[in-house]
Amino acid sequence: MEEVKQQYSTSVLVQDLSMEIKKSNTKKAVKNKKKKLNSQRVRWYTQLAFLVVVCIIGWQFYTFVSYCESGGKGFYMPRPPGVESFLPISALMGTKYFFGTGRISSIHPAGFVIFGTLLLTALFFRRGFCGWICPIGTISEWEWRLGDWFLKKLPQRVSHIMRNVPTRFTAGLSLIFVPIIALLILEMLTMESFKLPIFRHLIPAYALAIVLPFAVPRRFWSDKVNDIIARAWKYAILAFFIQVIIIKMPIAQLEMMYTRVPFIRVADVKMLKFFTNMSGMALSVILAMLVISLVNKNFWCRFFCPYGALLGVIAYASPFRIARDAKKCIDCGKCTKACPSHIVVEKKRHVLTHECVACYDCVNACPVNGALDMKLVRDRKKIHYGLYALMLIGFYVALTNVARITGHWYTKISDAEYILRISELDQPKYLHKAGQFETE
Repeated sequence: MEEVKQQYSTSVLVQDLSMEIKKSNTKKAVKNKKKKLNSQRVRWYTQLAFLVVVCIIGWQFYTFVSYCESGGKGFYMPRPPGVESFLPISALMGTKYFFGTGRISSIHPAGFVIFGTLLLTALFFRRGFCGWICPIGTISEWEWRLGDWFLKKLPQRVSHIMRNVPTRFTAGLSLIFVPIIALLILEMLTMESFKLPIFRHLIPAYALAIVLPFAVPRRFWSDKVNDIIARAWKYAILAFFIQVIIIKMPIAQLEMMYTRVPFIRVADVKMLKFFTNMSGMALSVILAMLVISLVNKNFWCRFFCPYGALLGVIAYASPFRIARDAKKCIDCGKCTKACPSHIVVEKKRHVLTHECVACYDCVNACPVNGALDMKLVRDRKKIHYGLYALMLIGFYVALTNVARITGHWYTKISDAEYILRISELDQPKYLHKAGQFETE
Protein backbone atom coordinates (compact mmCIF):
# COMPACT_ATOMS: atom_id res chain seq x y z
CA MET A 1 0.00 0.00 0.00
CA GLU A 2 2.84 2.34 0.90
CA GLU A 3 4.48 1.55 -2.43
CA VAL A 4 1.29 2.41 -4.34
CA LYS A 5 1.05 5.76 -2.51
CA GLN A 6 4.65 6.50 -3.35
CA GLN A 7 4.11 5.71 -7.04
CA TYR A 8 0.98 7.87 -7.08
CA SER A 9 2.74 10.82 -5.45
CA THR A 10 5.62 10.43 -7.88
CA SER A 11 3.29 10.49 -10.90
CA VAL A 12 1.53 13.59 -9.52
CA LEU A 13 4.90 15.30 -9.06
CA VAL A 14 5.89 14.42 -12.62
CA GLN A 15 2.58 15.81 -13.97
CA ASP A 16 2.94 18.97 -11.92
CA LEU A 17 6.50 19.39 -13.10
CA SER A 18 5.52 18.95 -16.78
CA MET A 19 2.69 21.44 -16.35
CA GLU A 20 5.06 23.95 -14.75
CA ILE A 21 7.53 23.50 -17.61
CA LYS A 22 4.77 24.01 -20.19
CA LYS A 23 3.51 27.11 -18.37
CA SER A 24 7.05 28.41 -18.10
CA ASN A 25 7.63 27.93 -21.82
CA THR A 26 4.27 29.46 -22.59
CA LYS A 27 4.99 32.54 -20.47
CA LYS A 28 8.21 33.06 -22.38
CA ALA A 29 6.31 32.86 -25.67
CA VAL A 30 3.21 34.79 -24.67
CA LYS A 31 2.34 37.63 -27.02
CA ASN A 32 2.44 41.18 -25.85
CA LYS A 33 -1.27 42.02 -25.67
CA LYS A 34 -0.63 45.64 -24.68
CA LYS A 35 0.17 46.66 -28.23
CA LYS A 36 -1.96 49.54 -29.44
CA LEU A 37 -1.94 48.13 -32.97
CA ASN A 38 -2.77 44.55 -33.88
CA SER A 39 -4.20 42.68 -36.86
CA GLN A 40 -7.77 43.20 -35.73
CA ARG A 41 -7.45 46.97 -35.44
CA VAL A 42 -5.60 47.30 -38.74
CA ARG A 43 -8.34 45.28 -40.41
CA TRP A 44 -11.08 47.38 -38.82
CA TYR A 45 -9.41 50.60 -40.00
CA THR A 46 -9.16 49.12 -43.50
CA GLN A 47 -12.81 48.04 -43.49
CA LEU A 48 -13.97 51.46 -42.33
CA ALA A 49 -11.84 53.21 -44.96
CA PHE A 50 -13.39 51.16 -47.77
CA LEU A 51 -16.87 51.60 -46.29
CA VAL A 52 -16.38 55.38 -46.36
CA VAL A 53 -15.22 55.15 -50.00
CA VAL A 54 -18.34 53.13 -50.89
CA CYS A 55 -20.59 55.69 -49.18
CA ILE A 56 -18.90 58.50 -51.11
CA ILE A 57 -19.40 56.57 -54.37
CA GLY A 58 -23.07 56.09 -53.50
CA TRP A 59 -23.50 59.79 -52.80
CA GLN A 60 -21.72 60.73 -56.04
CA PHE A 61 -23.90 58.43 -58.12
CA TYR A 62 -27.10 59.62 -56.44
CA THR A 63 -26.06 63.22 -57.17
CA PHE A 64 -25.27 62.31 -60.79
CA VAL A 65 -28.67 60.65 -61.30
CA SER A 66 -30.44 63.64 -59.68
CA TYR A 67 -28.61 65.92 -62.11
CA CYS A 68 -29.76 63.77 -65.05
CA GLU A 69 -33.33 63.68 -63.73
CA SER A 70 -33.37 67.48 -63.71
CA GLY A 71 -32.46 67.49 -67.39
CA GLY A 72 -28.85 68.51 -66.85
CA LYS A 73 -29.50 71.35 -64.41
CA GLY A 74 -28.24 71.99 -60.92
CA PHE A 75 -25.18 70.59 -59.16
CA TYR A 76 -23.13 68.25 -61.36
CA MET A 77 -21.11 65.31 -60.10
CA PRO A 78 -19.48 62.92 -62.63
CA ARG A 79 -20.74 59.35 -62.61
CA PRO A 80 -18.35 57.27 -60.41
CA PRO A 81 -17.31 54.03 -62.19
CA GLY A 82 -17.02 52.29 -58.79
CA VAL A 83 -20.82 52.10 -58.65
CA GLU A 84 -20.56 49.14 -61.05
CA SER A 85 -19.29 47.00 -58.17
CA PHE A 86 -22.98 46.78 -57.18
CA LEU A 87 -23.82 45.06 -60.49
CA PRO A 88 -22.53 41.52 -59.83
CA ILE A 89 -24.61 39.81 -62.54
CA SER A 90 -23.45 42.39 -65.09
CA ALA A 91 -19.85 41.69 -63.97
CA LEU A 92 -20.36 37.96 -64.55
CA MET A 93 -21.72 38.73 -68.02
CA GLY A 94 -18.69 40.95 -68.66
CA THR A 95 -16.41 38.09 -67.64
CA LYS A 96 -18.09 35.71 -70.10
CA TYR A 97 -17.84 38.40 -72.79
CA PHE A 98 -14.12 38.95 -72.10
CA PHE A 99 -13.18 35.29 -72.34
CA GLY A 100 -15.39 34.84 -75.40
CA THR A 101 -14.15 37.85 -77.39
CA GLY A 102 -10.91 38.97 -75.75
CA ARG A 103 -12.45 42.42 -75.27
CA ILE A 104 -13.76 44.33 -72.26
CA SER A 105 -17.28 45.63 -72.72
CA SER A 106 -17.42 49.43 -72.87
CA ILE A 107 -20.85 49.56 -71.16
CA HIS A 108 -19.82 48.57 -67.62
CA PRO A 109 -16.03 48.06 -67.83
CA ALA A 110 -15.32 48.93 -64.19
CA GLY A 111 -17.69 46.20 -63.03
CA PHE A 112 -15.69 43.58 -64.93
CA VAL A 113 -12.36 45.02 -63.73
CA ILE A 114 -13.46 44.99 -60.07
CA PHE A 115 -14.90 41.49 -60.37
CA GLY A 116 -11.79 40.17 -62.13
CA THR A 117 -9.60 41.79 -59.47
CA LEU A 118 -11.59 40.05 -56.73
CA LEU A 119 -11.12 36.67 -58.40
CA LEU A 120 -7.37 37.27 -58.56
CA THR A 121 -7.21 38.40 -54.92
CA ALA A 122 -8.85 35.09 -53.97
CA LEU A 123 -6.27 33.22 -56.03
CA PHE A 124 -3.35 34.96 -54.34
CA PHE A 125 -4.66 36.07 -50.91
CA ARG A 126 -7.58 33.72 -50.15
CA ARG A 127 -10.86 35.45 -49.26
CA GLY A 128 -9.09 38.56 -48.05
CA PHE A 129 -11.60 40.73 -49.91
CA CYS A 130 -14.42 39.35 -47.74
CA GLY A 131 -12.54 39.90 -44.49
CA TRP A 132 -10.79 43.20 -45.21
CA ILE A 133 -12.61 45.15 -47.96
CA CYS A 134 -16.23 44.09 -48.65
CA PRO A 135 -18.65 46.74 -47.24
CA ILE A 136 -21.41 44.14 -46.76
CA GLY A 137 -18.99 42.02 -44.76
CA THR A 138 -18.02 45.07 -42.70
CA ILE A 139 -21.63 45.91 -41.81
CA SER A 140 -22.35 42.27 -41.05
CA GLU A 141 -19.32 41.95 -38.78
CA TRP A 142 -20.06 45.07 -36.78
CA GLU A 143 -23.62 43.88 -36.37
CA TRP A 144 -22.74 40.52 -34.88
CA ARG A 145 -20.11 42.09 -32.64
CA LEU A 146 -22.82 44.39 -31.27
CA GLY A 147 -25.11 41.37 -30.96
CA ASP A 148 -22.41 39.42 -29.09
CA TRP A 149 -22.13 42.22 -26.56
CA PHE A 150 -25.89 42.02 -26.00
CA LEU A 151 -26.18 38.21 -25.95
CA LYS A 152 -23.44 37.87 -23.32
CA LYS A 153 -25.74 39.67 -20.91
CA LEU A 154 -28.46 37.02 -21.37
CA PRO A 155 -28.62 33.51 -19.84
CA GLN A 156 -26.45 31.07 -21.79
CA ARG A 157 -29.38 28.88 -22.85
CA VAL A 158 -31.32 31.87 -24.18
CA SER A 159 -28.34 33.23 -26.12
CA HIS A 160 -27.65 29.76 -27.56
CA ILE A 161 -31.22 29.48 -28.86
CA MET A 162 -31.10 32.99 -30.35
CA ARG A 163 -27.84 32.21 -32.13
CA ASN A 164 -28.98 28.88 -33.57
CA VAL A 165 -32.64 29.42 -34.51
CA PRO A 166 -31.75 31.44 -37.68
CA THR A 167 -29.34 28.71 -38.82
CA ARG A 168 -31.95 25.99 -38.33
CA PHE A 169 -34.61 28.02 -40.14
CA THR A 170 -32.22 28.71 -43.02
CA ALA A 171 -31.35 25.00 -43.17
CA GLY A 172 -35.07 24.25 -43.50
CA LEU A 173 -35.41 26.75 -46.35
CA SER A 174 -32.29 25.29 -47.95
CA LEU A 175 -33.89 21.82 -47.90
CA ILE A 176 -36.68 23.31 -50.02
CA PHE A 177 -34.88 25.64 -52.40
CA VAL A 178 -31.58 23.86 -53.09
CA PRO A 179 -33.32 20.87 -54.76
CA ILE A 180 -35.51 23.29 -56.75
CA ILE A 181 -32.44 25.23 -57.95
CA ALA A 182 -30.74 21.92 -58.82
CA LEU A 183 -33.75 20.93 -60.95
CA LEU A 184 -33.64 24.33 -62.67
CA ILE A 185 -29.94 23.83 -63.44
CA LEU A 186 -30.66 20.36 -64.84
CA GLU A 187 -33.50 21.92 -66.87
CA MET A 188 -36.02 19.52 -65.36
CA LEU A 189 -37.91 22.64 -64.23
CA THR A 190 -38.47 26.04 -65.83
CA MET A 191 -39.88 29.27 -64.43
CA GLU A 192 -43.22 28.35 -66.00
CA SER A 193 -43.25 25.13 -63.98
CA PHE A 194 -43.99 27.04 -60.79
CA LYS A 195 -47.49 27.78 -62.11
CA LEU A 196 -48.35 24.06 -62.05
CA PRO A 197 -50.83 22.82 -59.37
CA ILE A 198 -48.31 20.27 -58.07
CA PHE A 199 -46.38 23.00 -56.25
CA ARG A 200 -49.48 23.81 -54.18
CA HIS A 201 -49.79 20.13 -53.22
CA LEU A 202 -46.19 20.17 -51.98
CA ILE A 203 -46.94 22.71 -49.23
CA PRO A 204 -47.01 19.96 -46.50
CA ALA A 205 -43.54 18.84 -47.68
CA TYR A 206 -42.30 22.43 -47.44
CA ALA A 207 -43.65 22.70 -43.91
CA LEU A 208 -41.93 19.43 -42.96
CA ALA A 209 -38.61 20.68 -44.33
CA ILE A 210 -38.86 23.85 -42.22
CA VAL A 211 -39.72 21.91 -39.06
CA LEU A 212 -37.18 19.11 -39.53
CA PRO A 213 -34.06 20.98 -38.28
CA PHE A 214 -35.98 21.92 -35.11
CA ALA A 215 -37.70 18.59 -34.48
CA VAL A 216 -34.92 16.01 -34.92
CA PRO A 217 -32.89 15.45 -31.70
CA ARG A 218 -29.46 17.08 -31.67
CA ARG A 219 -27.66 13.74 -31.29
CA PHE A 220 -28.94 12.74 -34.75
CA TRP A 221 -29.04 16.18 -36.39
CA SER A 222 -26.44 18.49 -34.88
CA ASP A 223 -26.08 22.24 -35.30
CA LYS A 224 -23.05 21.52 -37.49
CA VAL A 225 -25.28 19.59 -39.90
CA ASN A 226 -27.72 22.52 -39.99
CA ASP A 227 -24.83 24.87 -40.73
CA ILE A 228 -23.64 22.72 -43.66
CA ILE A 229 -27.15 22.44 -45.11
CA ALA A 230 -27.73 26.20 -44.74
CA ARG A 231 -24.44 27.01 -46.49
CA ALA A 232 -25.48 24.86 -49.47
CA TRP A 233 -27.86 27.65 -50.52
CA LYS A 234 -25.12 30.05 -51.68
CA TYR A 235 -23.39 27.32 -53.70
CA ALA A 236 -26.68 26.42 -55.38
CA ILE A 237 -27.21 30.09 -56.34
CA LEU A 238 -23.64 30.31 -57.63
CA ALA A 239 -24.12 27.15 -59.71
CA PHE A 240 -27.34 28.60 -61.15
CA PHE A 241 -25.62 31.84 -62.24
CA ILE A 242 -22.69 29.95 -63.75
CA GLN A 243 -25.01 27.64 -65.67
CA VAL A 244 -27.26 30.43 -66.99
CA ILE A 245 -24.55 33.00 -67.83
CA ILE A 246 -21.16 31.31 -68.18
CA ILE A 247 -22.27 28.01 -69.71
CA LYS A 248 -25.48 28.68 -71.62
CA MET A 249 -25.44 32.34 -72.69
CA PRO A 250 -24.00 32.68 -76.23
CA ILE A 251 -21.50 35.44 -76.97
CA ALA A 252 -23.77 36.65 -79.79
CA GLN A 253 -26.55 37.18 -77.24
CA LEU A 254 -24.20 39.23 -75.06
CA GLU A 255 -23.19 41.35 -78.07
CA MET A 256 -26.86 41.98 -78.79
CA MET A 257 -27.64 42.85 -75.16
CA TYR A 258 -24.77 45.36 -74.93
CA THR A 259 -25.83 47.12 -78.13
CA ARG A 260 -29.63 46.81 -78.33
CA VAL A 261 -31.07 46.23 -74.83
CA PRO A 262 -31.98 49.53 -73.10
CA PHE A 263 -32.15 47.92 -69.63
CA ILE A 264 -28.45 46.95 -69.71
CA ARG A 265 -27.40 50.54 -70.40
CA VAL A 266 -29.22 51.85 -67.30
CA ALA A 267 -28.75 48.81 -65.03
CA ASP A 268 -26.86 51.00 -62.54
CA VAL A 269 -29.73 53.51 -62.41
CA LYS A 270 -32.27 50.71 -61.99
CA MET A 271 -30.18 49.37 -59.13
CA LEU A 272 -30.25 52.79 -57.44
CA LYS A 273 -34.02 53.00 -57.91
CA PHE A 274 -34.38 49.61 -56.25
CA PHE A 275 -32.97 51.11 -53.05
CA THR A 276 -34.58 54.56 -53.25
CA ASN A 277 -38.04 53.21 -54.24
CA MET A 278 -37.89 49.95 -52.35
CA SER A 279 -40.95 47.70 -52.27
CA GLY A 280 -42.42 46.52 -48.99
CA MET A 281 -41.27 42.96 -49.63
CA ALA A 282 -37.68 44.00 -50.41
CA LEU A 283 -37.55 46.26 -47.37
CA SER A 284 -38.89 43.47 -45.15
CA VAL A 285 -36.27 41.00 -46.40
CA ILE A 286 -33.40 43.47 -45.91
CA LEU A 287 -34.59 44.42 -42.42
CA ALA A 288 -34.93 40.73 -41.52
CA MET A 289 -31.36 40.13 -42.71
CA LEU A 290 -30.09 43.05 -40.63
CA VAL A 291 -31.92 41.91 -37.49
CA ILE A 292 -30.82 38.27 -37.84
CA SER A 293 -27.22 39.39 -38.44
CA LEU A 294 -27.18 40.76 -34.89
CA VAL A 295 -27.46 37.26 -33.41
CA ASN A 296 -26.05 35.06 -36.17
CA LYS A 297 -22.46 35.69 -37.26
CA ASN A 298 -22.11 36.90 -40.86
CA PHE A 299 -25.59 35.61 -41.73
CA TRP A 300 -25.63 36.87 -45.33
CA CYS A 301 -21.99 36.01 -46.04
CA ARG A 302 -22.15 32.47 -44.65
CA PHE A 303 -25.42 31.35 -46.15
CA PHE A 304 -26.43 33.49 -49.15
CA CYS A 305 -23.54 35.31 -50.87
CA PRO A 306 -22.77 33.44 -54.13
CA TYR A 307 -19.69 35.52 -54.92
CA GLY A 308 -18.22 34.81 -51.50
CA ALA A 309 -18.76 31.13 -52.35
CA LEU A 310 -16.94 31.60 -55.66
CA LEU A 311 -13.98 33.33 -53.97
CA GLY A 312 -13.86 30.50 -51.44
CA VAL A 313 -13.59 27.86 -54.18
CA ILE A 314 -10.80 29.80 -55.94
CA ALA A 315 -9.03 30.29 -52.58
CA TYR A 316 -8.14 26.58 -52.49
CA ALA A 317 -5.40 27.40 -55.00
CA SER A 318 -3.97 30.23 -52.88
CA PRO A 319 -0.45 29.82 -51.45
CA PHE A 320 -1.57 31.48 -48.19
CA ARG A 321 -3.07 29.56 -45.29
CA ILE A 322 -3.36 29.73 -41.51
CA ALA A 323 -0.90 27.21 -40.05
CA ARG A 324 -0.93 25.80 -36.49
CA ASP A 325 2.22 24.51 -34.79
CA ALA A 326 0.98 21.59 -32.68
CA LYS A 327 4.15 21.61 -30.55
CA LYS A 328 3.60 25.20 -29.44
CA CYS A 329 -0.21 25.04 -29.24
CA ILE A 330 -1.55 24.87 -25.67
CA ASP A 331 -5.07 23.80 -26.77
CA CYS A 332 -6.77 26.80 -25.19
CA GLY A 333 -9.43 26.97 -27.95
CA LYS A 334 -9.28 30.76 -28.22
CA CYS A 335 -8.63 30.60 -31.97
CA THR A 336 -11.80 28.61 -32.61
CA LYS A 337 -13.85 30.92 -30.42
CA ALA A 338 -12.53 33.99 -32.27
CA CYS A 339 -13.23 32.64 -35.78
CA PRO A 340 -16.25 34.41 -37.34
CA SER A 341 -16.73 31.53 -39.80
CA HIS A 342 -17.10 28.83 -37.10
CA ILE A 343 -13.96 26.99 -38.22
CA VAL A 344 -12.50 24.61 -35.60
CA VAL A 345 -9.01 26.09 -35.95
CA GLU A 346 -7.60 24.35 -32.85
CA LYS A 347 -7.97 20.92 -34.50
CA LYS A 348 -6.36 21.76 -37.85
CA ARG A 349 -2.75 21.82 -38.93
CA HIS A 350 -3.62 24.06 -41.88
CA VAL A 351 -6.87 26.02 -42.35
CA LEU A 352 -7.65 25.25 -45.99
CA THR A 353 -11.43 25.56 -45.87
CA HIS A 354 -13.21 27.84 -48.34
CA GLU A 355 -14.92 29.59 -45.42
CA CYS A 356 -11.72 31.22 -44.13
CA VAL A 357 -11.80 34.97 -44.85
CA ALA A 358 -8.15 35.58 -43.84
CA CYS A 359 -9.24 37.97 -41.10
CA TYR A 360 -6.33 37.03 -38.77
CA ASP A 361 -8.75 37.03 -35.79
CA CYS A 362 -7.65 33.53 -34.78
CA VAL A 363 -3.98 34.57 -34.98
CA ASN A 364 -4.71 37.68 -32.94
CA ALA A 365 -6.52 35.62 -30.28
CA CYS A 366 -3.73 33.03 -29.94
CA PRO A 367 -1.77 33.72 -26.71
CA VAL A 368 1.44 31.95 -27.79
CA ASN A 369 3.95 33.34 -30.27
CA GLY A 370 4.42 31.08 -33.28
CA ALA A 371 1.60 28.68 -32.43
CA LEU A 372 -0.69 30.14 -35.11
CA ASP A 373 0.31 32.27 -38.10
CA MET A 374 -0.54 33.04 -41.71
CA LYS A 375 2.08 31.26 -43.79
CA LEU A 376 2.98 30.37 -47.36
CA VAL A 377 2.74 26.83 -48.73
CA ARG A 378 4.80 24.28 -46.75
CA ASP A 379 5.11 26.75 -43.87
CA ARG A 380 8.01 28.46 -45.61
CA LYS A 381 7.48 31.95 -44.31
CA LYS A 382 5.31 33.74 -41.76
CA ILE A 383 3.24 36.55 -43.29
CA HIS A 384 2.79 39.47 -40.90
CA TYR A 385 -0.70 40.99 -40.96
CA GLY A 386 0.73 44.36 -41.98
CA LEU A 387 2.45 42.85 -45.00
CA TYR A 388 -0.68 40.89 -45.89
CA ALA A 389 -2.85 44.04 -45.74
CA LEU A 390 -0.33 45.96 -47.83
CA MET A 391 -0.20 43.26 -50.51
CA LEU A 392 -3.98 42.76 -50.63
CA ILE A 393 -4.92 46.44 -50.78
CA GLY A 394 -1.95 47.32 -52.99
CA PHE A 395 -2.93 44.61 -55.47
CA TYR A 396 -6.55 45.82 -55.55
CA VAL A 397 -5.60 49.47 -56.00
CA ALA A 398 -2.89 48.69 -58.59
CA LEU A 399 -5.16 46.67 -60.88
CA THR A 400 -8.03 49.16 -60.78
CA ASN A 401 -5.62 51.99 -61.59
CA VAL A 402 -4.12 50.02 -64.48
CA ALA A 403 -7.67 49.83 -65.84
CA ARG A 404 -7.97 53.62 -65.54
CA ILE A 405 -4.71 54.21 -67.38
CA THR A 406 -5.51 51.76 -70.18
CA GLY A 407 -9.01 53.16 -70.76
CA HIS A 408 -11.00 50.23 -69.36
CA TRP A 409 -12.58 52.02 -66.39
CA TYR A 410 -15.03 54.66 -67.61
CA THR A 411 -18.23 53.75 -69.46
CA LYS A 412 -18.70 54.92 -73.04
CA ILE A 413 -22.28 55.97 -72.27
CA SER A 414 -22.32 59.76 -72.37
CA ASP A 415 -24.00 62.09 -69.87
CA ALA A 416 -26.37 63.18 -72.64
CA GLU A 417 -27.51 59.58 -73.16
CA TYR A 418 -28.01 59.12 -69.43
CA ILE A 419 -30.16 62.28 -69.30
CA LEU A 420 -32.29 61.01 -72.19
CA ARG A 421 -32.71 57.46 -70.90
CA ILE A 422 -33.43 58.50 -67.31
CA SER A 423 -36.16 60.82 -68.61
CA GLU A 424 -37.91 57.80 -70.19
CA LEU A 425 -37.06 55.27 -67.49
CA ASP A 426 -40.73 54.35 -66.88
CA GLN A 427 -41.20 53.08 -70.42
CA PRO A 428 -41.74 49.30 -70.93
CA LYS A 429 -38.43 48.89 -72.77
CA TYR A 430 -36.56 49.44 -69.49
CA LEU A 431 -38.40 46.68 -67.63
CA HIS A 432 -36.80 43.42 -66.57
CA LYS A 433 -39.19 40.45 -66.99
CA ALA A 434 -37.59 37.29 -65.55
CA GLY A 435 -34.55 37.56 -67.81
CA GLN A 436 -36.51 38.77 -70.83
CA PHE A 437 -35.59 42.20 -72.23
CA GLU A 438 -37.00 44.44 -74.93
CA THR A 439 -34.64 45.59 -77.67
CA GLU A 440 -34.39 48.76 -79.70
